[in-house]
Amino acid sequence: MRAIILLAFCLVAGCGAEKGPGMVPEVPRKVTSADFALLPCAPATAPNACVLVMAGGKRVLFGTPSGTVQGLTETDLRNLDAVMLFSLRGEDLEGLDDIRNASWRAGHETPLRVSGPVGTSAVLSAINKAYEVSDAFTFVEQSPAGGFNAAVLQPLPGEKDTKTRVFNTGDLVVTHLVNDKERVGYWVDYNGVRVVIEPCGMTQASHFSDPARLTLSCEGADLSWPVTDVVFVPLGAPKKAAESP
Repeated sequence: MRAIILLAFCLVAGCGAEKGPGMVPEVPRKVTSADFALLPCAPATAPNACVLVMAGGKRVLFGTPSGTVQGLTETDLRNLDAVMLFSLRGEDLEGLDDIRNASWRAGHETPLRVSGPVGTSAVLSAINKAYEVSDAFTFVEQSPAGGFNAAVLQPLPGEKDTKTRVFNTGDLVVTHLVNDKERVGYWVDYNGVRVVIEPCGMTQASHFSDPARLTLSCEGADLSWPVTDVVFVPLGAPKKAAESP
C-alpha cells in the first residue's frame, strides 16, 4: 500500500522530471471564438501562400495551393465562411476543388463563397460544371447535410474592383487589393485590429495600408511564408511608450 501511495504522489508531483523554477508543461492554447488567430496550412502547401484566419468565430481561408485540404479538420471544412484567392495561377488554385468537395462532404450547408481577381467567377463556374456528375453521386450516396446546392462555389462581389470590401460580418471585414499582375492582397480587420496578408509578388496591400498589427508577406515582413505555427494577434489598443520625465 505504501508503494502505491508513493507512486501516486510521484505521478502528481512529477517525480524525476527536470523542471526549472516556475516551469509548467507546455499545452497548446486553444483558439476560441474571441481570438484573432492565424493557423498554418498543411506542410505540403509550403512554400506557397496559405493560411487559415480565425476571428470572432469565423473561418476564412487565404490561398488554396495543392495539399491545402490536408491541413484542415472536418470542423474547419464544415464551418468555412469564405475562401480568398491570391491569384488564378496554378500554384495558388490547385487545391480549390479539393476544398470545395471536402467541405461539402464534411457538412458545409451553404455554397462556399470565394473572392479573387478578375476571372474568378469563370473559374468557379468551370469547377462547378466539372463536378456535376460527381456531385450527383455524392448527393445520392452520402447525402451531405447542406443538400445538392451546397456543393457549389459562389463568387463574392467585387472581383472587378482594384480595392473593395469582399467580406463583412460587422466585426470582421476583409478588403481585397489587386495589383497590375492580378495578384491579390488583403486587409483583415477584426474589432479595430488589422492584419495585412499578401502573396509574394505584390506589396500594394502593405504599402497602402493604415498601420497594421501584423503583416504576413515575404521576407522582411513581420511574418513570412510559410506560416508554421498558430499565431495569436493581440487585440486592443497597442501600449504607448512611457513618456520621459
